[in-house]
Amino acid sequence: MLGRTGVDIVNLSGNQAAVEWVQFLLKAVVGTCLFAVILWYAQSSNPRAAGMLLTFPALNGLGLLMAGSDALHLMARAMLPMIALNGLLCAAYIVTQCQLLSRLTHLSPRVRVWTLLAACVVLWGGMAQWVAPVVQAYLVSSRQIMAFIRAYAVGSVPLTVCLLRSPLHDHGRRRQRFRDVLRANAGRVGGMFILLVLVMLVARGGAEAWAGRLSALPLLPFYSLLILSPTRLHTQPAVTHLEHGGGTVLLGPVVAMTFVWVFVQYLSALPLLHAVSSMIAGVLGLLTLWGVCGLTIWGILRGVRWLEHRSREGERKGAR
Repeated sequence: MLGRTGVDIVNLSGNQAAVEWVQFLLKAVVGTCLFAVILWYAQSSNPRAAGMLLTFPALNGLGLLMAGSDALHLMARAMLPMIALNGLLCAAYIVTQCQLLSRLTHLSPRVRVWTLLAACVVLWGGMAQWVAPVVQAYLVSSRQIMAFIRAYAVGSVPLTVCLLRSPLHDHGRRRQRFRDVLRANAGRVGGMFILLVLVMLVARGGAEAWAGRLSALPLLPFYSLLILSPTRLHTQPAVTHLEHGGGTVLLGPVVAMTFVWVFVQYLSALPLLHAVSSMIAGVLGLLTLWGVCGLTIWGILRGVRWLEHRSREGERKGAR
């Protein structure tokens, strides 16, 4: 069974209560800022990067950082199946959306988008209630957790190859300024702040399993899908961006689940320290692993572009 002997950030008492609330608010603010940055990248001219960022482990990392010593591994085990589910739901949404765009051209794009999102939310709730606990009960050791991540990774590769159907082109969509994105999505950024506060309150209340699942709540993926989804008829560039985002969406959970496992090992290895020292060590580890996740996503996308370039070169030579 998994154990936890590292730092306990949550269990503070006496005069340290003020430090706890400072940590609470700081994590909510940092998480909201990170969401705004991810949203900015989601609106850039690289939709495949947006596809992988749909499951970026922002809430997962914050949830683990807030977890108490006894709750850490339970939360991590609850997160893993939900991260995989989020990736599958995003892929299913994009594939279904593109199919409906080509077959039901008379249907209102807004009706189509909101209907599919509502269906995804219902599926997510049902899976979180009935399926995730079954998978969570299986993930009782590091070996089983790694086997679960490997199984998902092996299954996602052929599906990703199938989804990478069209080459990536620039349709003239320029990278927007961060300030403009923040102004246009102020309500969504505020909603993320509220969600972060609610998740951390649930974690403090002792519902560790549901805190782990809620920290994998697909708010960020579904917001990003709303941005990428065409809301008007005959908007081919938007449709193409959605298809390209779906090409890499199944790879994002591999990065996120690996992050969860590594971050848990890191927190478990930390010695018992003073509350402030514990917070600093945890935050530094979190920021470092977030950076590693970003570099991994960048490397995967570069590899995909290189493989596509080699494939096109081979097709040109074969046509001569």
